[in-house]
Amino acid sequence: MRIPVWVTIGVAILVISFGLIRIRLAFRSDEKELLDKKRKGLYGMGKRTHLLIGIVYLLLGGGLIAASLGWNPLGRSLGPATEEPTNDTAPTKGAIPIDQLPANK
Repeated sequence: MRIPVWVTIGVAILVISFGLIRIRLAFRSDEKELLDKKRKGLYGMGKRTHLLIGIVYLLLGGGLIAASLGWNPLGRSLGPATEEPTNDTAPTKGAIPIDQLPANK
């Protein structure tokens, strides 16, 4: 079963939007930061941490969109090496190919 492209792109949009929210939190005012430190949790983190995590989320979302559209970051580095047969060596009629060895005389 294959996951539809619109689902992965939708998840990527959510990831990117959360990254933008984190970056927005990185640029809040100092007074707002002091008030948010009392709340703890997500808002209690420092500005630089929000910026770093926001950038990571943007990169992850961009990578998810790229992979959804066909980009393969690992390429052919995994799995055995395979060769695509040419037209004259590939069986085309569905039968077993005839042996090309010379006959014994």
